[in-house]
Formats: sequence, C-alpha cells, structure tokens
Amino acid sequence: MKYSRVMCLVRGDDSDEEAIDTAVSLLSGNHRSLQFVHVIVVDRRFALDAPDPARYREGERVLQDAESATGLRGGVRGSILQSRSIGPVLVREALDYGAEVIVATAKVLATLNAKTIDSDAEYLMANAPCAVVLVREAAEGFEAASGQPDQQILMRANGDD
Repeated sequence: MKYSRVMCLVRGDDSDEEAIDTAVSLLSGNHRSLQFVHVIVVDRRFALDAPDPARYREGERVLQDAESATGLRGGVRGSILQSRSIGPVLVREALDYGAEVIVATAKVLATLNAKTIDSDAEYLMANAPCAVVLVREAAEGFEAASGQPDQQILMRANGDD
C-alpha cells in the first residue's frame, strides 16, 4: 500500500536505515508528508520535562541524518519528544499528525522457549490509530541463507483488523 502521511521512529542506531527506506517506499502522492520522530526516554527518577542538552543535541543529529538519508525535497519534518516510554508517545503523536501509517523497528526478544517482540512494538500494534509497519532488527548470531543479516518487515497491521 501507499500512503501520503507517514510517520517513522528513528532511534539513532543501525536499525534506522531500514526503517527510513521502508518509510520512503510507502510514500505516494503529490501532497506526501514524512515525519521522523526521535523519542528521548526519561528515567522515572527525573522530572519528565527535565532538560538534557546532550541527549537533545543527539536527537537533532539523528533527525538531520534521517532527513538527509531520504533524498526527498520537501515534505519531511522531524520531532523530538520526551516520554517515559516510546509506544504511548508515538500513538499520541500519530493522532496529532494524522498519520496513515507508523514505521518502527522491532527487536525480537528470545527467552528460553519463545520469541517475542519488544514492548514498544507490541504497544504500537495494539493501540495505534493507523496502520503499523514493523521492521525487524537483525538478531545477532542469526544469518539468512544468503549470508546477509536477517532483517525484514516483521508485521503489518491496519485499523481494519
């Protein structure tokens, strides 16, 4: 599917490249808009609105890198948000922005007998007001048949489920 309003979570790590490429590939239309969101997670020991200039500067760098990686001219913006966790603030931002789809990376967590995705990805899948595309981060120690790290779109969900 193609969307005109795409929101993409950027974390400032190796997973951003695949998330950005996926977000750009989902864009379509003359009035397309792409919003990158970087979330500064604030520990409960500190006030939620406590300033942290170093983390804010890092967030600015992450957003600038993401915006330049798209190769798009216009229609791209970035936001830095502070929150206790990523999932709820992304859902709120998606509502404010009017996102048609959220693109985010998901970590696969392995336990003794099962694999699951991280809690932020689960929260998005359960509560997002729009479609969600999760890009799975490569799991360390696992290789695809081609010898390349196994990174792929993990799940897609939309509001029709």
